[in-house]
Amino acid sequence: MLLSVNSCKKIGKLMTTTRKNTRTDYAKSLDDCHILLIEDQQSIAAMTASMLQEKWNCAVTIASSYQAAQAILTANQTGFFLALSDLNLPDANNGEIIDLLLQHQQAVVAITGHFNKNLHADLIDKGVIDYVLKKNINAYDYLTNLVGRLYLNQFIHVLVVDDSKSIQQVTGNFLTKQFLKVSFADNGQQALDILSQNNQIQLVLVDAEMPIMDGLTFTAMARQTKDQNKLCIIGISGSDQKDLSAEFLKNGANDFISKPFSYDEITCRVNQNLNMQGYMAEMQKIANMDFLTQLPNRRHFFSHGEKLVQAAKQEKTHIAVGIIDIDFFKEVNDTYGHDCGDEALKHVSAILKNTFKNAIVARLGGEEFGFITQEKNFTESDALIELFRTTLMSSSFYFDSVEIKITASIGASYVLKENLDETLNIADHHLYLAKNSGRNKTVWNHGQPANTAN
Repeated sequence: MLLSVNSCKKIGKLMTTTRKNTRTDYAKSLDDCHILLIEDQQSIAAMTASMLQEKWNCAVTIASSYQAAQAILTANQTGFFLALSDLNLPDANNGEIIDLLLQHQQAVVAITGHFNKNLHADLIDKGVIDYVLKKNINAYDYLTNLVGRLYLNQFIHVLVVDDSKSIQQVTGNFLTKQFLKVSFADNGQQALDILSQNNQIQLVLVDAEMPIMDGLTFTAMARQTKDQNKLCIIGISGSDQKDLSAEFLKNGANDFISKPFSYDEITCRVNQNLNMQGYMAEMQKIANMDFLTQLPNRRHFFSHGEKLVQAAKQEKTHIAVGIIDIDFFKEVNDTYGHDCGDEALKHVSAILKNTFKNAIVARLGGEEFGFITQEKNFTESDALIELFRTTLMSSSFYFDSVEIKITASIGASYVLKENLDETLNIADHHLYLAKNSGRNKTVWNHGQPANTAN
């Protein structure tokens, strides 16, 4: 029996309304991810499919028997990213479905209501990625999150640092099974060299005892250039030395694992640390992003802009710092309402993004926006700023079927003061001049008395 997701959605919806599974940007879209779900209980299949679609927007094909799954696998030449399969089906109640899936070289996560250590070992030995005990709703939350984690792992590079080739091989096999890309180093110095050449590495598993450079020294040196949110480091050791885990953590490691480790332990620890890294990245993005316009916010503008100003002063390169203010914005809000004002802000933001493609642009607050450009000279900066102003002036947006046109006044400074704040004060003064001389103007300086452009 085959069930379409659409037909199952209503069944699963009631069971998922108590959870908000909002997709986050750190978890890349799974729109191109196709899941095969094999489950003979219709309500559970519907719930699982609904949860997967709600959180990841991925495609789900459902089969309720061994025979149905076999037909799907035979017909689907491209395969599925992942198969989630119950072990006991009406026409195959001894786990035969797992063998079928593996024969089709299909990555598998097993789902079962009955479990023992022998079954666990058998599943792992066969090549099953993971297993889920369907005891309660939390199991399906875990399963849903696991799908996203495994999908993301395809884009993540892990470095295993150990002087034992056998440990490298075992650990590498464990991690590649989780769809991770894996590289190897024999000591800490070699690992540092690899890190300096490969910015794609997001996690390092490093042994404590190695020649040339040990794991503790590597961890401390790696932390000089990469913080915990950018690079996860998990210390590993077979030593019975007390407090070694604490030493690793004090040197900057995110976690610690003792040898010998099992497949479940190392993969759970790795995935958990990667999840935490993703959450922190998302939190950092939220902290530096304006929710309405999806532009960077004032905090991001000043933290990143200050670095640009100081670098430009040191290197004697040209940059322009400016402030943009929407003309008569209060009238837009008063006439059409704040929803229209929001649309106006998003309209300006879209033009900003399209115009200042290689610049820092941000919403500073209210109807004010900031920009920092790095063009070759004054002429190119002038042209870019005016391109934005004229594009905005000649464009429009619609709100409740009403065409609305807006303009903006701009103040800019090409003279770099002691810091960004002082430089921005000059731009703010020029903005004042632009607004008080008729609006829809740009006022700037090139180290000379301010000029106006109409």
